[in-house]
Amino acid sequence: MKYSGMGRNNGGTRRQFVYSYLYEKIIDLSLKPGTPISESEIGAQLNVSRTPIREALMQLAKEDLIDIKPQIGTFVSLIDPKIIEESRFMRKAVEIAVIREATEKLTQETLYKLEKCMTMQELALKEENSKDFLAFDDQFHELIFKGVEMDRIWQGIDQMNGQYKRVRMLRLVTTEPSEWATVLDEHKEIYDALKSKEVEAAVAVTNDHITKGIFHMYDIKIQNPDYFKKESVTNIN
Repeated sequence: MKYSGMGRNNGGTRRQFVYSYLYEKIIDLSLKPGTPISESEIGAQLNVSRTPIREALMQLAKEDLIDIKPQIGTFVSLIDPKIIEESRFMRKAVEIAVIREATEKLTQETLYKLEKCMTMQELALKEENSKDFLAFDDQFHELIFKGVEMDRIWQGIDQMNGQYKRVRMLRLVTTEPSEWATVLDEHKEIYDALKSKEVEAAVAVTNDHITKGIFHMYDIKIQNPDYFKKESVTNIN
């Protein structure tokens, strides 16, 4: 069975079902930035009432993926470079600290899971499946957090990362799959450093891996200006 895409498993309520459906459509760009959202159309597609739809939209708005404009309408939010930079800054600071812990504490079971995740990501690369490739990218990092029992910290980071995930998806769909291999290669370097307990090597690769991702935003913004808020990209540290 393949990894179940980018939607979150939030349980079985109708609100959670609608949220996961819309979240996945926004992240994989089936619903592009700026697209108007119709509650009636969603209700017809999913056979749900307006209450769970509105609750799901409110949650997505909290995650900066939906803009609700009173008297005007509801839209998929434009990508905001400032929010992406804030998300990257927080993730970099936290994940480097987690990597230091992980080099000392990861079990063989977690290392095996990381290896299996990389195998599945390599398969997604061969199949040129951008959606699965991005999903396994996230899963790789999530496994490291879970391996040192920091699940809730990862959940907080993931909740802030919706805007950044769209940029990462845009990078995948606008480049040749051969270029995706860089991401997988960096995962392998992180894995090797974790396995051999080389703290500074693991930190250096992770720092480069997280920082490098945002540099692509400049080119992506030029190629897809209508997807972005009309603001300058902030400085990268």
